[in-house]
Formats: sequence, structure tokens, C-alpha cells
Amino acid sequence: MKRILQTITISGLLLLALAVFFAGCKKDKNDTNGKIKGTASFPAGVSGDLSNAKVSIYTSYDNWAFNQPIKFVGAQGAGASLTFEMTDVLPGNYYLDVWKDIDNSATWSSGDYVGWYGSGGLGSPALTEFQVVGGKTFDMNIQMYIIAKGSILPK
Repeated sequence: MKRILQTITISGLLLLALAVFFAGCKKDKNDTNGKIKGTASFPAGVSGDLSNAKVSIYTSYDNWAFNQPIKFVGAQGAGASLTFEMTDVLPGNYYLDVWKDIDNSATWSSGDYVGWYGSGGLGSPALTEFQVVGGKTFDMNIQMYIIAKGSILPK
């Protein structure tokens, strides 16, 4: 009888230890990763359809300059203003742009719609680095531009 109680006790402790171990290993992505959300829109009086615009994040300015995003999503909506949400973003520092490649050239070109998190204009965009924190949402607003024919482009 004593041996049976010892076996049951040891088995119970082993099961309890396994349950605690696996409970500690299973983390909700929302606790460790962050989210980016925002709006992209043209200034008042400027029209264009931003539907199918792509929102991309980059880990460095150089990655942005060479169009090497680490993650991207499609924006939601149509017309001169839309929203976007990027979930499951690893904590870290990023740069972001919004781009609708009107002519499907895979490079910024005349007629494309572009915007970025930061300041500056088409000839000299000044991207601002931002930080994503686990379990938090980073909100932003992006001003969009239409690339005019003959513009000097950085990308």
C-alpha cells in the first residue's frame, strides 16, 4: 500500500511539473509581439484611389532605400484615405512606407502614390525610425504624395 501511494504521489508530481513547464512555454503572440496601425491619406484637395496600396516595414534606412522590406500588408479601403494594420510584429525599431505602384514597374515612378512615416517631401523624404513594443500598438498617420513626372526620386 505504501508503494502504491509513493507511485501515485511521484506520478502526480511529475504531471504537475509537466503542466507547469508547458504552461510556461506557451506564450500568446499578443504578449510578445506588437502591432502597427494607422491611416494613409492625401492632403485635402488631392484626389486619388489608394486601394491596393502596400504598407511595408524595414529594419534600416538602407533596407528602405533598396526596397527590402521585412514585412508588408495591404491597406484597407479605397479613395483618398485608407487604414492599415500590421499584426505580429517583433519588438524592435523600424521604418515604414506606403506605396501604390500604379504602373507595376517595381520602382517609384511618375504617377505612383507614396508616403512614409516621417517628414520631408518627395525630393528628400526624411523617414523617422519608430519602436514597436511587445503587447502594444504603435499608431501613425501617413501623408501621401503623387509622384509628378520628372521628380527626383530617392528610391
